[in-house]
Amino acid sequence: MERIWQDLRYACRTLSHSPGFLAVSVVTLALGIGANTAIFNLINAVMLRALPVPHAEQLVLLTDPASSFIAADTLETGERSLLAYPEFTELRARAGGMFSGLFAAQSTLSDLDMQTSRGGPGQSTKTHTQLVSGEFFGVLGIQPAIGRFFTPAEDKVPGANPVAVLSYGFWQREFGGDPRVLSETIRLGQSTFHVVGVGPRGFHGILAGSEADVWLPITMQAQVLPGRDYLNPHDVLWLQSMGRLAPGISRPAAEAGINVVLRQVAREWLAPMMNQTERRRLEDQKIVLKDGARGASALRAQFSDPLVMLMAMVGLVLLIACANIANLTLARGAARQREIGIRLALGAARRRIVRQLLTESLLVALAGGVLGTILAAWGTDLLLALVSAGIDHVAIEFTRDYRVFLFTAAVSLSTAILFGLVPAFGATRVDINRALGGSARGGSGSRGHIRSGRVLVVVQVTLSLLLLMGATLFLRSLHNLFTQKLGFERDHLLMVSLDPLSAGYKPASRSGLYQRVREKLRAVPGVRSVSLSNTAMFGGDSGDHISIDSPPAHPPGAMTSAWTLAGPDYFKTAGIPLLRGREMDASDAARGAQVCLINESFVRYFFPNGDPIGKHVTDEYPTTRETYEIIGVVADARERRLRGRQESRFYANLFHPIGELRSVVFLLRTSPEAAGIGDAVRHAVGEIDRSIPILSIRTVNEQIDRRLIIPRLIAELSTFFGGLALLLAAIGLYGVMSYAMSRRTSEIGLRVALGASHGAVVWMVLRELLWLVGIGVAIGLPCSYALGRLVSSSLFGITPADPVSISIAVTVIVAVTLVAGFLPARRASRIDPMRALRWE
Repeated sequence: MERIWQDLRYACRTLSHSPGFLAVSVVTLALGIGANTAIFNLINAVMLRALPVPHAEQLVLLTDPASSFIAADTLETGERSLLAYPEFTELRARAGGMFSGLFAAQSTLSDLDMQTSRGGPGQSTKTHTQLVSGEFFGVLGIQPAIGRFFTPAEDKVPGANPVAVLSYGFWQREFGGDPRVLSETIRLGQSTFHVVGVGPRGFHGILAGSEADVWLPITMQAQVLPGRDYLNPHDVLWLQSMGRLAPGISRPAAEAGINVVLRQVAREWLAPMMNQTERRRLEDQKIVLKDGARGASALRAQFSDPLVMLMAMVGLVLLIACANIANLTLARGAARQREIGIRLALGAARRRIVRQLLTESLLVALAGGVLGTILAAWGTDLLLALVSAGIDHVAIEFTRDYRVFLFTAAVSLSTAILFGLVPAFGATRVDINRALGGSARGGSGSRGHIRSGRVLVVVQVTLSLLLLMGATLFLRSLHNLFTQKLGFERDHLLMVSLDPLSAGYKPASRSGLYQRVREKLRAVPGVRSVSLSNTAMFGGDSGDHISIDSPPAHPPGAMTSAWTLAGPDYFKTAGIPLLRGREMDASDAARGAQVCLINESFVRYFFPNGDPIGKHVTDEYPTTRETYEIIGVVADARERRLRGRQESRFYANLFHPIGELRSVVFLLRTSPEAAGIGDAVRHAVGEIDRSIPILSIRTVNEQIDRRLIIPRLIAELSTFFGGLALLLAAIGLYGVMSYAMSRRTSEIGLRVALGASHGAVVWMVLRELLWLVGIGVAIGLPCSYALGRLVSSSLFGITPADPVSISIAVTVIVAVTLVAGFLPARRASRIDPMRALRWE
């Protein structure tokens, strides 16, 4: 122990004599360690952290890997929502032997205005609410901070028990932690609820990355979401279900049992209205039980792969940083050869000196780790801002748990070994006689240090090229995604989403409302054309199994199509070309005509050899059948997704909808000079009925931006890390060349004395540097292609061997290399030959 303290004291004294080396090393390491810690902190919060509940490993998620149909009202989490409420109640009643408890929860959070009994008139707070079944708290095994939780008995009769449980954080923020909150009532929507309890501290719900403020009984759905009936229909899939496995029951056994129950329930409900093909599809549907310890998470599904890619990138940055510091340590070791020679001559063991040098490296790594942790806190906030841009209800809690601490400690220790071990062994391989004689300069040890430095330069160039290639590919892919031809005119296209159900409008009165709103919006200055549809562009999508007149030879499972409900002038407003036939008009809307248009892909797939005009499409919705006459063909347009193949789609009459239409989006084509039109739109809707909620007003380009969050995150961060890697590599190149030139002072002086020009000396140095860069590029290009193949699914419009990306990356590497090497070369060319020869 005493020797360790001696090593630490001596290392502190030695490092204090080299403040420049210490500062550069610590900052370089801090950048690498900070970037790694920030990314890992986000990975830990989104992907690794378990729910703060007892025995979380017993929890399972009920998920659906391949739903038999796409319901219009599916509310998706990262693990696909599976259940309608009647389906959940049947599974809960029949699956008791497989689970000790089963609960369901609304798969997204609802934003509701809340008023409290202590607040003044008109004072409201936006809250994130979630409807959950009465078993929610019991199955999770959590205890209230104060009060109680509502029970399964209070979740039996629809609308009978207006009780609420607050989250701990919401209680602290809005009520100051006042225990008298249990006597409070809160008003959500049009209903008043009694607060009966507060959840435990640190529990935010089962949707990882999203924080619920208030939990309500699921049977209060009609009061919380008025105008909607989610409790009775069998085709409204809106619930995420979780369960706790019964003692002694394995996950495979529970999965097999729940699927038997699922098929029984489905046969009882749907068999009377199904044909043989549909029954066969029913047999194929399946529930998959997934690990529920970490809860459900849309963020996890969206960001898992990007975060892993970013973790690999910052790992490469850290390797470059380690190579940089190893270069500095090699140069510093060469300068300490006389000191080390004396210690060896006095009898010091080589391993003793290596341990001393490693102690210095550990201190540098420790300082870098501490500073990196500080930088990681800032970097984590930046990452959260990037992740949450355009995503609702993001609430990621970054706690410094043991994983983050162990990760930072492991990274710091690994870096100390990476940049300290080889230089430490190299520094102890000295010729004692040469070192004591003061002629170590230019000896074999120095040449070995130079060779090692050059190897590290090649490594840095190779790793930098990997990062630059990745950044260039992702940037070009993002550009291709945003600038691709979508098949319609995206500019000056505004979407206004309305919720007439919450305002109490019944199905019979909505058609008239839509017509009045459309006429009012058409009168807004700057609006050229108005139409409407059931969903926003690049929002949700719908699709079903279909049948057509004279179907082609496709298997039954391939008879599917996406669909959109559209109003008059939809294609004119959106800018989608009409190829044949006619568009739906006001007369079709007025009489609710059963007409539709189809796109080119629909024609190619279902009518490859015939004229589709006048033919019929039947949507085989699970509970209804709607048949539409085809009146026109329109060009393919990417209205829903930016990637993937163009799907077959038919556009049905919104005024004769498929199922019940629960929301509507008005599409406005505006003039280029129209500004501030959102206020005019709100005023126009308010003149008709101020109680109609306007859910959003957003341009199509803004909506596309929201869909490109992940590609933009990858492109921006990969560019930042690529630039950081390039800066570190440039510093390393400059250091190696400066050190090499200082060891070759006499050689260069002799060349100048024999008549070599300044340009010749500069070219000699740069040529040597270009050789190193050429070797790094030669190694890096095939590695870049291999890594490009791994991330090819994240690219769009380019290949991993994209020549433009390769040219850009190589050009940047060579340019930065020449700049980094020119200064040492220029300084070397100005050596005074007489002084250089006398110095030697």
